[in-house]
Amino acid sequence: MSEKKKKYLDLSMFPKRVEGKLNIYFHISENSGVGYYRQYLPATKLREKELAQVLISDFRWAEGNHVEPDIETLYAIANWADIIVVGRKDIGNFYAQWGAIRQYFNVPIVIDTDDNVREVRPTNPGYQGYHPGAEAILWNRYGMSRVFDAITVTTQDLYELHKKDNPKTFILPNNLDVIHWDSFEKKNHRDDKIRIGMLISSAHTEGVYIVKKPILEILEKYPNVEFHVTHVYHQLFNDVSENLKNRIIPTPWIKLIDWPKSVKELGFDIGLAPLADNYFNRSKSNLRWMECSLAGMAVIASPIRPYLCIEHGVTGFLAKEQSEWKDCIEKLVTDPDLRSQIAKNAHDKVAVDYDMDKNITLWDNTYREIHRKFHEFFGPKKHFMVVKDGKNKQYKQVSEPVEYK
Repeated sequence: MSEKKKKYLDLSMFPKRVEGKLNIYFHISENSGVGYYRQYLPATKLREKELAQVLISDFRWAEGNHVEPDIETLYAIANWADIIVVGRKDIGNFYAQWGAIRQYFNVPIVIDTDDNVREVRPTNPGYQGYHPGAEAILWNRYGMSRVFDAITVTTQDLYELHKKDNPKTFILPNNLDVIHWDSFEKKNHRDDKIRIGMLISSAHTEGVYIVKKPILEILEKYPNVEFHVTHVYHQLFNDVSENLKNRIIPTPWIKLIDWPKSVKELGFDIGLAPLADNYFNRSKSNLRWMECSLAGMAVIASPIRPYLCIEHGVTGFLAKEQSEWKDCIEKLVTDPDLRSQIAKNAHDKVAVDYDMDKNITLWDNTYREIHRKFHEFFGPKKHFMVVKDGKNKQYKQVSEPVEYK
């Protein structure tokens, strides 16, 4: 038997029940940044703060395929857990699996989502799976309304969308591990260059075109300015004049586990967060502003729902028209004191309002409410034990951990 398989079948890894604390299992469906921010980070903070007994599925920081638990492991997990939190995965057998576990063990299962997958744009690579009429969207609508006991989301827009699917919808906004980000130093390049960075995923082509013209105008006017953009978008600048090309620099993908350290080592002075105004983007969170702020950048963003948390001229700038983008970039390029003050204000705002260490009780309170209301309506959880010939027997002891035989 492989070491991986042994890990999943080793019941000694299951935390023992502690009076007054929930046993929470987090099933990370995406081995990616989504899985990190939406399941792994809150799970680890609940554990660190000793608010709950936590079990986390396999998570590999976006490197390699994570292992899905087999049937025997799922059985043990469901016996152990008071509540199960799963990331969204719009596949029929995924919903069937959790629906069956919910019914068999009478345990509440929560699904978490941080995107409006029903409004994916054609320029987004995810459109291949989430175009109008796609099977994944049909499963999404069915699963959100029929399978899970509660939905947790990141934003008000997603709340308003999914409240129609399930009245038990809760907002758990994206937060960052501020202490972890602050443990790394921002690189000081010790030169007179101004570095503008746009660290975006492959789903933001529309955003690139919002800032392309203003950036080129700034580069023409200020020869000490560099523009760094995620490498997949570098080709969109192939048509620029030769005298600018060497100051448009591709930024390679950064490993998820190294993200805070590597972003701060880039030493960007200004961060850009353009978003086209559409239904998909309105449901996005302010995550990019938060990350850039903790990395010491002064941020300019589009004035749509995710970034309305920015106080214009204080914790960043909001720009809609291309002329506004140029003006805001120019202000920050020419005024180092303003850049520094904006970056400091934004960092402090994130540290006060969006620190997972400070806000993790929101997750604990939400899961407790879901758990309490579920059992008030559906009755106590069912526990089982395996008896001879592979048959199961209900085990009704609730206040103590189940003994596995």
